[in-house]
Amino acid sequence: MKVEFRVLKIPTVVLCVFFLLAFVVSNRNYQTDCVSIDTGGYITIKIWDTKKGARYKVEQARKDALHSILYSGIAGGNGCSTQAPILKTSEDQEKFKGIENSFFEKEGIWKTFTRSAAIETTLPENIGEKNWKVYQISVSRSELRKYLEKQKIIKSLNHGF
Repeated sequence: MKVEFRVLKIPTVVLCVFFLLAFVVSNRNYQTDCVSIDTGGYITIKIWDTKKGARYKVEQARKDALHSILYSGIAGGNGCSTQAPILKTSEDQEKFKGIENSFFEKEGIWKTFTRSAAIETTLPENIGEKNWKVYQISVSRSELRKYLEKQKIIKSLNHGF
């Protein structure tokens, strides 16, 4: 009986660890709405933080906008087509993790990929409260993609043709 108990104990511990990891809280609580996709390669979005509300800072909004375009993409709507994330594979994401800290440093290169950051006066319908800070951020998806190709994080679009 003791052998069977030990065999059951190890899988139970492993399952508990995976279960607990599923509830690890992310510090990324932003929401986005697409505003427009420009022919020059810019995507303009409204972005707000569901936890910080009125304490949401413009610099964090700019970083979150880039994070969204890199990792999760932008949902379609308001005349915008859905934009897939730039880092599509786990391999691409792991490569970017190697430069992410330097990319997002206080004076990092991330700033060159955002064009504007204005507080939006019309709030998205689904947030309700009026004391939230909602920013309108434009991100140069095409220039960000070129940068990541140059850094060998992702392959160029014409790779393999």
